[in-house]
Amino acid sequence: MEKTLKLALFLFLSLFLILPFLGNDPRAEIHSVNSEENLIKSDPFFVVGIEEQEKDSESWMGIYMGGIKVGYSCSKEMFLSKNGKRFKKNTSESWMKVSRLGGNPIEIRTMQEALYDAKGKPWEIQVSTKMSESETVMKAEVRPDKIVFKSGEKIIKELSYEEDFFFGIPVEKIIEEGGLSPGKGFDFKILDLLSYSLVECRFSVIGREGVLILGEKMNLWHVKTETTFVIPITIEEWIDESGESWKSITETGFLTSTSIRMSKEKALEISDENFDIAFSSIIRSNMIFENPQQVQRVAFKLSGIPPETIENFPFDDGSQEILEVRDDSTLIQTSSVIFKEKDAVHFPTGDEKFREFLRATVFCQSDDPGIKEVAKEIVGNEQNSWRAAKKIAEWVSKEVTPNYDVGFATAKEILSNREGDCSEHTVLMVALCRAVGIPARAAVGIMYGGGIFAYHMWPEVYVGHWIGLDAKWLAVDRKSGEYYTDATHIKFGRSNLDENIFKEMVKAVSEIIGKLRLEIIDYYQDK
Repeated sequence: MEKTLKLALFLFLSLFLILPFLGNDPRAEIHSVNSEENLIKSDPFFVVGIEEQEKDSESWMGIYMGGIKVGYSCSKEMFLSKNGKRFKKNTSESWMKVSRLGGNPIEIRTMQEALYDAKGKPWEIQVSTKMSESETVMKAEVRPDKIVFKSGEKIIKELSYEEDFFFGIPVEKIIEEGGLSPGKGFDFKILDLLSYSLVECRFSVIGREGVLILGEKMNLWHVKTETTFVIPITIEEWIDESGESWKSITETGFLTSTSIRMSKEKALEISDENFDIAFSSIIRSNMIFENPQQVQRVAFKLSGIPPETIENFPFDDGSQEILEVRDDSTLIQTSSVIFKEKDAVHFPTGDEKFREFLRATVFCQSDDPGIKEVAKEIVGNEQNSWRAAKKIAEWVSKEVTPNYDVGFATAKEILSNREGDCSEHTVLMVALCRAVGIPARAAVGIMYGGGIFAYHMWPEVYVGHWIGLDAKWLAVDRKSGEYYTDATHIKFGRSNLDENIFKEMVKAVSEIIGKLRLEIIDYYQDK
């Protein structure tokens, strides 16, 4: 059975989206949750002309993180007949439960369905990820001369190809064509739904090893697959002669999981102990701020990551700057930007350069009638963009109840449920701003709270200048009375909250999580 490398990637990206933040995409649509049977029935491609359907094989694995059993995965292989032609369908599903900062567990379900013709040629793939009340679905169809990426029936991109490629790790093909022997390596390409591209993969055979699987010693082949989708990903597996996996370790640089083959009954047994994704990502502060929202300037010494990574942080809006680059560290300074109402532009803006910061996306449905209505009620007849943005921030701060138990939700969900962490505050505020014509986007980084720095997301609005306006942590300048974003925020990157959200957010922090060390060397506080 073809190994589902892509399923592991989507599972890890989903975990990233629910990191303990303090506080789709034309190609990805939001759907109600479907069972496997309903998903097959709802997709004309899978059902039209199907004459028979038989299950061939099924395997189950338990998923562990930090030594705690957090979930399971199940892989199934079926053979279908359609209009007299025979197809193979691989279905892989993973379910995980993790918590954040001691909150109630969040469930993440990821499903991949891949269809192949009788010769094993890739035909169609669909990957769905559910974290909240909705499901994100990505899909690609393979045609004789091109790959078509779709959202519903809308074509998003067409990619020409000449060489063979796969949806997952083609272990069976590797065994059939060359067999397994120590030191042997195989190169192949895999379809990446996130970047609409084909990516290089390297499969290496390390050798035979004795491995304990649930107390039983087995003699298995140790193999390793390395590739880069949005981020580098490595999967080490121990497989038998037929290519079936008995144990695997998946690592992305910021998260590691182990999967072990077991019976269905045992796989479905989930530990009462929760794995908290927070503790591996927080950064201890060398100083304690009693009133962090009054901090307007901080000098940081950053280490543990390359200077080039820090140089790629956003330094274009006056909120942070590099002071000095040393051999083993980099000094930066963050500053609160105080913006005055008299400098604000009118809205809505008709400037074409802001189009990407005004459009509706699968996460920020700014064209939704309900969101547009609420946004207009908040803003009223206000024409000053900064005053309007502040009204929206105040409304979001008041109406959205902090709750770390919410997964990454859409603006429509947040408007309905009125709860979430900083990502929900940000998504809703960005959607409301865009709904009335104020360009808005999200900043991704860290901020101080309770003696630690934790991962955070906050809104930025264009009001004549790009200004951070943290709806979850509104700070007020004592002299001017204006809102500002306190200087304990360090920005790693940005997101338009659109089809590139996975790439943008993971790119912003994947090289930083668990590696960044910081020291506060000086600061100024508004008194």
